[in-house]
Amino acid sequence: MQSSKKLFDNLLQQITAYEAQEAKEIVFWLMDFYLGLRKIDILSDKSFDKAIDWAKIIDRLNTHEPIQYILGETEFYGRRFLVNDSVLIPRPETEELVKYVVDKTLRTQNSKPRTLLDIGTGSGCIAISLAKELPNFRVSAYDISEKALETAKKNAELNKADVTFEKIDILNPSFTIHHSPFTIIVSNPPYVTKQEIDRMQKNVLDFEPHLALFVEDSEPLIFYEAIANFAFNNLTDNGLVAVEINETLGEETANVFKRKGFSEVEIIKDIHQKDRFVSAVLHKKDGE
Repeated sequence: MQSSKKLFDNLLQQITAYEAQEAKEIVFWLMDFYLGLRKIDILSDKSFDKAIDWAKIIDRLNTHEPIQYILGETEFYGRRFLVNDSVLIPRPETEELVKYVVDKTLRTQNSKPRTLLDIGTGSGCIAISLAKELPNFRVSAYDISEKALETAKKNAELNKADVTFEKIDILNPSFTIHHSPFTIIVSNPPYVTKQEIDRMQKNVLDFEPHLALFVEDSEPLIFYEAIANFAFNNLTDNGLVAVEINETLGEETANVFKRKGFSEVEIIKDIHQKDRFVSAVLHKKDGE
């Protein structure tokens, strides 16, 4: 039998890529995942008897590879999601986007079947979470990456969620639309400009898919323009669009939807009081 506290201290000393507090949380996470030892078990020095190749795991951590990719999974909105280097690691801020859509939708008290689309679904975390939280919705999800869609489909199966996935490039207006019109369109598209690369953490820049992260400096709102155009043509009357945004481009992103003719355009702050989401409602005129 081995000492969990001794192992904890040993692993902590070997992690050099992170500051002390973050390294501690990582070690707690590792020991929970691989050994089933919770923080209270470690602090009380509960013994265990299981061999793990810690050296290989520590080596990967010290290259700044995200722990979520090492474990192959993470938690989002209280559910387990598989992740790999073909999809972004779901962020807590994106959980706020899901909560916003759920809260706003539940307030409408509409029991009729409705449709929801997630554009740029990645791991499927948004679409799957909304499918579980809003069971009267028929949920679809688009992504340009075949590998991302494979992961999203596995996550839908893992979470027993009914989501229709399609390989669609939202920047290509010639694709065929299924299940339109939609009641809600939601998206967390690429929005990091190339000029922001120097401010990004190594674990994001070196490991997460650039296709899902970056836009050209000359076209920072390209995806929002495409989403606004698509939503204008494919939302129902009083339909909602809600998107995650670059915190430095809140007004500019909101103006994309205002110019297109959306109403009730709001910039919503995240838990850190940064501009993080834009929501808008489409009120169609007679005959549209």
